[in-house]
Amino acid sequence: MKLLTVPEVAESMKVSESTVRRLIRRGLITAYKVGDRGQLRMKKDHVEQYIESQRVRVESPSDLSQTPVETDE
Repeated sequence: MKLLTVPEVAESMKVSESTVRRLIRRGLITAYKVGDRGQLRMKKDHVEQYIESQRVRVESPSDLSQTPVETDE
């Protein structure tokens, strides 16, 4: 089991550490407190599941070409 730190997750997702902490507070990423100072760690699998849950469908260029375009001609 691979545990990641807040800075590691932030770097991999290209977001700030405060964004990662916000996702944890909102319950979107599960985190664990470890050690005497309660440092946060996240399972790599949980982070990957969150990222996968954020997938969006992007329309293909062929879908966009079916929209009529007005011209001045």
